[in-house]
Amino acid sequence: MKRRIALVFVLLAVALVISLILTVSIGSVRISANVAYKILKANLFSGNMGSIIESTEWTKSQFHIVWNIRAPRVLMGVFAGAGLAVSGAVMQALTLNPIADPFILGVSSGGSAGAALALLTTISFFGGYGEVTIMSFLGASLASLMVYGMSRLGNSSRIQPVALLLSGAAVNAVMSAITNILIFLAKSPESIAAVYYWQMGSIASAQWKTLTLPAVAVAGSVLWFSLNGSRFNLLMMGDEDAIALGLNVNRFRTLMMLTVAFVIGSLVSVTGVIGFIGLMVPHLVRMALGVTDNRVVIPGCALFGAFYMIWADTGARGLLGATEIPLGIITAFAGAPFFIFLLLRQRMTGKGDLR
Repeated sequence: MKRRIALVFVLLAVALVISLILTVSIGSVRISANVAYKILKANLFSGNMGSIIESTEWTKSQFHIVWNIRAPRVLMGVFAGAGLAVSGAVMQALTLNPIADPFILGVSSGGSAGAALALLTTISFFGGYGEVTIMSFLGASLASLMVYGMSRLGNSSRIQPVALLLSGAAVNAVMSAITNILIFLAKSPESIAAVYYWQMGSIASAQWKTLTLPAVAVAGSVLWFSLNGSRFNLLMMGDEDAIALGLNVNRFRTLMMLTVAFVIGSLVSVTGVIGFIGLMVPHLVRMALGVTDNRVVIPGCALFGAFYMIWADTGARGLLGATEIPLGIITAFAGAPFFIFLLLRQRMTGKGDLR
């Protein structure tokens, strides 16, 4: 089993590195993978990143396309895919529900409502990018706590799977309604169009300056969640067993929910709403690894989520030539049938949790 896990991790890591180079070279302007690799290698390992603009091996336009347009977009895909996939795995472990996902349970919609409030009103905290991120985090946190609170069984910490799904649907509807009424009341056609497109999900606007917060949030959360993998395993044994083994279930679950909200908020404020990554990837990783141990599932989700996202984005910007498909549409086409499959499997097996 350890050999299988090690092999899967090596394959995922190699596939991700190769994919980074290939996806940077793919686009409306074709640039060879060899040239893209040389530009990335020369600039990433130079004393001042992005300083080697001219070379006999590439042109200025090739440098601009690879370094200033495609590289930050692909890296944003890495962070977004890893963050959404890991958040999905964590939410599934916290709720013992195999269909838990930030998108399905309304966390992404909460972040979207908060970001729309910042984009379409005059609310100002630190100006520009900061206010959207803060409001997105607050919206995602509110949605997380609402879903968690409504799905609990009485005064206990136990979560009912059906109540969780219904609570997520209700919160999703409320947050979507808030976003829609903000759009309805907005006066700027440009802002309304931007929010509409942003709601469909895209990483096209990624820039080097917008990478910092998602990178820190995702890298820190993946490490934090991985270090707490054994506690997630305790929680998957059931609340009573976890409490008997010394875990403060309420505090742990609330803290992890807020961490997920921070990750989702930092991503949604840049990428918009991208669904179903957190639903699909954890299941695929568990099947590939052959285990449910969160100490290996969580880092595995980070690798596979990043790999899946950058190729989904490559499809979004390449399937229709010069016309780009919103990334959220691509992930929905793959994720919605998977969601239906999981519901049917639950119904046929009668198994409603991950245990």
